[in-house]
Amino acid sequence: MHSLPFNPTPLRLTLLAAGLLALGACSESDEAGWSDPTVIGRAVLPAASFADGPRSGNYLGGDLNGQAAPFASQPIQGFSATLKNGDGSYLAMADNGYGTLENSADFNLRAYTIRPTFQTRTGGDGGIKVEGHIQLKDPNKLIPFAITNHFSAERVLTGADFDIESMQRAPDGTLWFGDEFGPFLLHTDAGGTLLEAPIPLPDLEHPGKQIRSPQNPYNEEASAVRIMNAVRAHAQSYGGKRTPVFSPYNVMLKYDVNGVKSSPDAHYARGTHAQPGLTPATSEVFDVASLKAAGYPLVTWTVNDKPRMLELMKAGVSGIISDRPDLLLQAVREFDADGNGRPGDLLGADGLIDIARFDAQGHRGGRNLRPENTLPAFEVALDNLMTTLETDSGISQDGIAMLKHDPYIEAQKCRRADGQPYAVADEQLISRLSAAQIQANFICDKLFRDPEQRNDPALSPVSAKLALAKGYQSPYVVPRAQDLFDLVTAYIDYYGSGAGSAHPEAAKRVANARRVRFNIETKLNPRSDKDSHGNIYRDRTVGFEQMADTLAGLIVSNGMAERADIQSFDFRSLLRVQEKFPAIRTVYLFGDFPIYADPASDDGTNMQDEGGRNTPWMAGLYWPYRSTVTTQPFRAKRSGGFEGMALSADGGKLYPMLEQPLADHDGKTLLISEFDIAGRRYTGKQFKYRLDDKGSNIGDFVLFNGTEGIVIERDGSQGDLQGFKKLFQITLGAAGEYVGKSELANLLAIHNPDLIGGQAANGDIGLGNPFAMPFNTIENVVVIDPQTLGVMDDNNYPFSVGRHMGSKRPDDSEFVLIRLAKPLRLGK
Repeated sequence: MHSLPFNPTPLRLTLLAAGLLALGACSESDEAGWSDPTVIGRAVLPAASFADGPRSGNYLGGDLNGQAAPFASQPIQGFSATLKNGDGSYLAMADNGYGTLENSADFNLRAYTIRPTFQTRTGGDGGIKVEGHIQLKDPNKLIPFAITNHFSAERVLTGADFDIESMQRAPDGTLWFGDEFGPFLLHTDAGGTLLEAPIPLPDLEHPGKQIRSPQNPYNEEASAVRIMNAVRAHAQSYGGKRTPVFSPYNVMLKYDVNGVKSSPDAHYARGTHAQPGLTPATSEVFDVASLKAAGYPLVTWTVNDKPRMLELMKAGVSGIISDRPDLLLQAVREFDADGNGRPGDLLGADGLIDIARFDAQGHRGGRNLRPENTLPAFEVALDNLMTTLETDSGISQDGIAMLKHDPYIEAQKCRRADGQPYAVADEQLISRLSAAQIQANFICDKLFRDPEQRNDPALSPVSAKLALAKGYQSPYVVPRAQDLFDLVTAYIDYYGSGAGSAHPEAAKRVANARRVRFNIETKLNPRSDKDSHGNIYRDRTVGFEQMADTLAGLIVSNGMAERADIQSFDFRSLLRVQEKFPAIRTVYLFGDFPIYADPASDDGTNMQDEGGRNTPWMAGLYWPYRSTVTTQPFRAKRSGGFEGMALSADGGKLYPMLEQPLADHDGKTLLISEFDIAGRRYTGKQFKYRLDDKGSNIGDFVLFNGTEGIVIERDGSQGDLQGFKKLFQITLGAAGEYVGKSELANLLAIHNPDLIGGQAANGDIGLGNPFAMPFNTIENVVVIDPQTLGVMDDNNYPFSVGRHMGSKRPDDSEFVLIRLAKPLRLGK
């Protein structure tokens, strides 16, 4: 107790106004002085608190501090902003969930109504009751980019869509949220329904540009995970249990493995060699670590040299598609994943490639060893023990799935069986010929790809035997998709009990073939109706519905749903498979081949836009073509967006505040921007905030009158009483200048003469007198009355352990009332 005289009557009045006196915050017999900030109340919501909702935490990794994930419902955690409701309850906003875009796709963005019963010097059980919640959602499709629940009706927002860290209630009752991924402002009604599109932060130093973070969805670098989240949720909504695969061209990967980094490839013409009219852009837009952390298998194409294969394995890709299955097998056998000097870490005990660790796919069978997409090409992939046979499909005029990459029977790869000339001008569409006509009239055995490519039928005994049995004139006729499944059966028979059973690798070949997988691509092109001759066709291929249904139906009829994937650059066909054939896994191909002056005529890949419009390949999912760091750098740091956001005293302005300094600034200056609510625009006014020498970021920012406010400033420590966690009172001055700043309270040394919260026990720290909030993140400050503040931590469940250092239990949500030494001047 302090010895200075104290008049309890003003305190009684302010606590009555805040609804605290009934909770035992003080009485008229109190005799205390307030020369230091003092704890007068504390309420705790246990870390493991949950609310109704879908299962969550499916994508968590690392140390979970004894918590078993996934969780059966939604954790009530991560409070990052708190508003008074006026009836003793508060609206407490949870942030993005588990800390990253990658692991929070199943964490729904919510604000909870909580009612604390503060423990005070005279009583109170110190609990927090959760009375309900609002859920952020976008049923009116105002968000233009992909979100996790993109294809659902309600479009509930998740922590993979936005990282909301601040919240204010406007005079009209609507809510404003500050996001870190954009950074964006989000505006919802009182129930959480989005009222307008996310509002970006203009870059005043670079007119016409925006300040963006590395998670901004208007850059290519941050878009792949968002699209994959949307298609994964779509698959799950139809009962799909298997995660879709992300499959990019290998030169577009971003990684850093022991100093070996990915690099752009001029072949893509994404840099200085871009085609006229195309914006230069970096090729490194697919972050391997990010996609893997989000839970997606990453199988890249097409890699044909062994050093590159080994480099990509080291980078952590899940699989590689190669034209050279022989080299890929060598690379897998040589790979030393753990660096202990013993290769073969991706092999099973039987000496075969363990597909659970790595997927080795023979591209179009093995097209640099045999003519592509022929029975011998698939046989050579089996000979080299590939885990998956990769191929392409089109549909003939009579509805048969044929294994062919292009819509035409190409003159470069095929010849007429009757010996008549066949040139580019003679090429015929698969969709305009029956399967019998295709197989009777063409033989696709031309050699042109590689010095190792061969077409001697003697090298492919199983294919030769199968072709003879089927009555085909050559093993090199265009196969039906059914022929691929039949080949594998024939291959098992040949090496199991037939003529190949004496082969030294026979046992391995049989074992591998019994479990080999199939990855079959639907070959469609929604971008252009022009063919390679300039002719207009509306039916170069069948529609995506027939393409998907025919191929998937064949897979199911062969009992191969668990062993076959369907892949495509055209996402419409993949969504169709998810809806009608949920047992079949889908593979999403990504690439950019702007090899024509007119990118709209590109037959090959899917990232290109079409005359400035969004790509038609991606089923309506937004892709920001060629918006990359080359032209739109990331000035805001990761987790450096709108952490705090004040509302002006008159309710007309918002003041969102960046959590960290801009990446190209001095490392200690944070920006506060002014946003006019009525005009829905940033005014151009900014204020600067200088961090303390020990501070690294801020946790919250509120105003309590026209020019004065409170900022939580902190470092990144937890469980350290010598760390830095403080409240500062600030004063806004002239626009463009630094705000005035003075210390208000040290949150690691708060006077606690009444031992609210009890004494430390079981290895807990920061309890007793003085009281401390030794949390990694403290992100809530709310003005209760002129002399009382409420401060609450973001407990980052299940990761942060700042209080329970002895037991290593995850932090609870602690709502602490702090009595200030001097009253604040509330008002306008």
